[in-house]
Amino acid sequence: MTDSNLDIDSDIIDQNNSLVLNQQLVIYDENCELCKQLVDWTSKKISADFQFVDSNSIEHDFYGLDQTDLDKYVWLIKSNSEKSKGAYAIAELLKQMELKWKILGSIISTFPFTFVASGIYWLVAKNRRRFKGVCS
Repeated sequence: MTDSNLDIDSDIIDQNNSLVLNQQLVIYDENCELCKQLVDWTSKKISADFQFVDSNSIEHDFYGLDQTDLDKYVWLIKSNSEKSKGAYAIAELLKQMELKWKILGSIISTFPFTFVASGIYWLVAKNRRRFKGVCS
């Protein structure tokens, strides 16, 4: 782990290499302007128990992820090390917000909406660099 990775990870990782109690980690692509804007929006609406971290600033192997995983999805890693990715991670984040977003997150988590949300997530993620002025 590099010094910069250690600094970021030490805030959310205890000496036993597990997430700090009640701390949840959201790993996103800092190179994507859309991702950064959504993180900014989300961080204002969600509790401080969520730590948002750029995928380039962590040791992905530590979390059982590889670079391909990080390039394709946003990841939510809960304090019990349970992982959610893509639309599932977004649904979990929405469920931690005020009522209207909580309802949307619950809907997204319900079949057949999970299928639709995953498809939309995949399309946006795959084409995010085509959104002129939104993604780099």
